[in-house]
Amino acid sequence: MESKNGGLKVLVACEESQAVTIELRKLGHEAYSSDILPCTGGHPEWHLQGDVVPIIYDESKNWELMIAFPPCTYLTVTGNRWHNVEEYGTEAIQRNQKREEAIVFFMKMVLAPIPKIAIENPIGIMSTVYK
Repeated sequence: MESKNGGLKVLVACEESQAVTIELRKLGHEAYSSDILPCTGGHPEWHLQGDVVPIIYDESKNWELMIAFPPCTYLTVTGNRWHNVEEYGTEAIQRNQKREEAIVFFMKMVLAPIPKIAIENPIGIMSTVYK
């Protein structure tokens, strides 16, 4: 189902800046940003603030495309050294738990009931866990 103006109905997940949302709007898409943070892009009417997971899975929204920017703090290879329990003890254990939570969050985006999905993420654990 196309949006009212002929473009796609797009969710830009994990985007408070609205940089991508604004550009998609310029191209004629009905784009909305979503983040737990308030938007800083100047268009609160295009922003869905809150946990993005229920927004993604709300099939009444009829999203046609999702572009997602999930936090990569615990997923990227650049942080791998901090997961060494022998060296960093309790901090590494906590970081490993946060990594598992980040993996679950990422996979909720991958498995969303949206026909077209693009997820930005640097090289990291998802290269092994997901594909």
